[in-house]
This record gives sequence, C-alpha cells and structure tokens, in this order.
Amino acid sequence: MVDKYRNILILTASFGDGHLQVSQVMEQAFNRLGYSSVRIIDLLQEAHPVLNAVTRFVYLRSPVFSALGFDYYGWSYYYTRNLKTNSVLAKRINRLGMRRLLDVIREEQPSAIVLTFPFGGISDQLRNQMFNIPIFTIVTDFGLHNRWLYTNSQQFYVATEDLKQSMIKSGVRRDRITVSGIPVREAFCDTMPHERMPHHRSILVMAGAHGLLPDISMMIGQLLLIPDVEVIIVCGKNNKLRRELEDQFKRKPQVRLLGYVHKLHQFMRNASCMVTKAGGITLSEAIQLRTPILIFKPFPGQERENALYLENKGAAFVCNDVAELKEQAERLLGDTPEKQMTRESLRSLNYGHAAITIAGDIIRRQQATISEGESIVNEA
Repeated sequence: MVDKYRNILILTASFGDGHLQVSQVMEQAFNRLGYSSVRIIDLLQEAHPVLNAVTRFVYLRSPVFSALGFDYYGWSYYYTRNLKTNSVLAKRINRLGMRRLLDVIREEQPSAIVLTFPFGGISDQLRNQMFNIPIFTIVTDFGLHNRWLYTNSQQFYVATEDLKQSMIKSGVRRDRITVSGIPVREAFCDTMPHERMPHHRSILVMAGAHGLLPDISMMIGQLLLIPDVEVIIVCGKNNKLRRELEDQFKRKPQVRLLGYVHKLHQFMRNASCMVTKAGGITLSEAIQLRTPILIFKPFPGQERENALYLENKGAAFVCNDVAELKEQAERLLGDTPEKQMTRESLRSLNYGHAAITIAGDIIRRQQATISEGESIVNEA
C-alpha cells in the first residue's frame, strides 16, 4: 500500500483527560497494525488557545459551581442535547477551529480523520474545499448527545447496542454504526484469567484526574466505619488533595493514599469495588475488568447519563449521599451474590479490545476504498 494512504489524523479536545486518552490509545492501536504516521491534534487548543483555556477552566470548575446551585454545565448539556444542526448556535459552534483544521489537512494530507470529540463542522468544510477524506467518529459516552451526530461520518463507533439504537432513531443509517465499546488502555484489555481474592475487603476510590470527586473527606470517613476494610484513594495529579488527605487520615492505617498510578489496572482488578465519577473512560476500564462500580453524586450532563445507563443495566450503583455509599459498598465486599450479579452485568457490556477493533475496521475500509479506486482506474 502506498505510504500516503497510511496517514491518520486524530482530532481531540482536552476537556478532562478522557478524549485525549482515547486518542492516544487509538494511536497505539494504529501503530500496532502497521500505521506509524498518526498525528493527534487538540484542535481547539491549536486554533483558539485563549478560548480553549477559558472553556477548559470553566468545565473543570463546573462541579464546584454545581454544588453551590449554579449548574451551568448541566444546563448547557441538556439545552443543546437535541439541538438541530441547522440552528444558529450549532453553526457557530461548528465553525470553531475549522481554519486551523484546513491548514493541518494541507500539511498532513491525511487519508482518514478520526474524531474522539464531537467537532460538527468538519464535513461541510471538507466538502467546500473539495477534500475527499473519510471521517470516523468514536463516541466516548454511553448516552447520546446530538453534537456527536453533526458530522457526516463514514462510520460511528459506539459503546453499546442501546446507543446504536438511539442513533438509528435520530436518523443515522444502521450500517454506519459499529458497536465496539469505548477504547481503553491495553493493560485493561488483558483477557488472561486472574484469580481474585474473594475475602479481600478493599475499596478503590478514584478522586478523578483533577480531584473532582465531591465530599471526599466525608466519604472516606464513612467508608472507614466498615469493619476490616482497606480504603485506597487515587488522587491522580492533584498533589494538594493528597496532602490534605494525608493530614486528615495519617492515623488511619486502613487508608492508603496514592498519587498518579501507572499500574492502575492492578489496583482496579483487585478491588472489591470502586468509587468513581462517571466518565466514559473510567467506566469502560471497570467494565473490562468487571470491577463493581459505585458512582457518587454524578454531575449533571454526560456523567449523569452514563451513570443512569449503567445503573439501569445493573452494572453500577448510583449513590447520592455518603450513608447510601457506605451501605452499598458493604454489600459488595467479599464474594457476595450481589457482587457476582454485578460482574455478570459488567461482562455483558464488554465488547473486547475496542481500540484494535476500531483501528482494524478503519484500515479495512481504507483498503477497500483504495482497491475500488484502483479497479476503476484499471477499467478505464
């Protein structure tokens, strides 16, 4: 195959770590399948760095304001959820970053564009500039927001069959949707059987990439009331949070505080259950490892939709206060029937190694397009 057909452009955004993480996982999957020319672009950061910084700050601070009763992010999510592509607001949003995108396309000459964030105006821009480049969209949530549909993608890759059905009802052709699961890091896709410790009583608390889990001190205090329990808290890159918790719980040997963890999959696999936000990537990692999930006070917007979906499937438990969290965590400690039922529900949502599935499908579609083009030339 000619090298120019191996150029892949992945477009993402840095609102939270999930979109970028999926992009990096996809880059590794393409590399593994022989496509070494893959470039990841944080489009809004490159095109509008000041606007991106302000928007990112507002996004990351939204949980704080939500707790104070000013839920602007949740309001904007639900207000725009069913926004039509021809609305004035949608058209303005879709224009963001398009000039920079066209410059990148001229520089890179990609054979395919992969989206891990909903950039809606790309199809129109490519058509206006006479670029014939297929677009592939990876939806990184379990619930549907119309922004994912604004781009006329050759193929959509989604987390579940239910999400596929929602997209079909919204007008997307059935054959353009592949149920793949959400891509996660390869360490979480280990299919080798591992012996779990049935009598191990540990709760893994994911504070969030930026320490956004609400009421965390109160939560830890409540969980420590459970007999013979170990509470492991992953603070990520939030060193301030870690220092604060160390001061509060330094006399509690049951508490284990960690910063950024490179082998998170090992902690997640061995935990009796985990407490987390409802980001699509973390939830997908737990699904891969069949780790029972406790979602504490999910934030309005896509996280709440993710949480409600998994709760409806019996794969997670939504807890709205610390007493409810403690009660549910106790049910999942040890080798309980409720825990086994939850793991079975998680297993039903596991579609395997999503990144390899998606990368392989995109490559096959690329090869089919190239072969078709060569056949037309030969016939001519």
